[in-house]
Amino acid sequence: MLRTNLIPPEQKERLRWKNYYQNIISSGFILFLLILVFIISLAGILLFIHFKYLSIENKITIEQSRIIQTESYKDLEKKIINLNKNLADFRKTQNQKSNIYSLLDNISSSLFVGVTVYSLDVNRTAKLITVSGFSPTRENLLAIKNNLETNPNYKDIDFPLSNLANPQNINFRFSFIYER
Repeated sequence: MLRTNLIPPEQKERLRWKNYYQNIISSGFILFLLILVFIISLAGILLFIHFKYLSIENKITIEQSRIIQTESYKDLEKKIINLNKNLADFRKTQNQKSNIYSLLDNISSSLFVGVTVYSLDVNRTAKLITVSGFSPTRENLLAIKNNLETNPNYKDIDFPLSNLANPQNINFRFSFIYER
């Protein structure tokens, strides 16, 4: 079969250019569609990555708050342990001192009636108490001496006779050992 083209050459040239233009336009349109599909795909990937990022960031924030809480709990636990240790030391010291306090309370309520005490020295290792003060009368000092001698908790009483030399306005000094 033989084909014959009876179209004039000018029109053939126009048709050929028109065919080129249509090929270029259809190629451009296809390229545009491919770019559009590529952009939509990238946008989808970008959204997916963004949501993953937000999810991971949220998990990191939660873990950081847990770590901070754990560290603060550990700090609080250390502080509580230190406070308990200090409290135990304080109680131990208080228990050691409470014997002295009860002794001083007992001495002040039973012995030092009617006198003024200037100094009270307590030697805990030797259990020696030394007292100096002022008494307006000799009878007050005799009552103190009598209380010391009759109480079995007080030993080795050193009560000089010079304390009893004056009948009034007496500066005194005596010592004794306590047993408790």
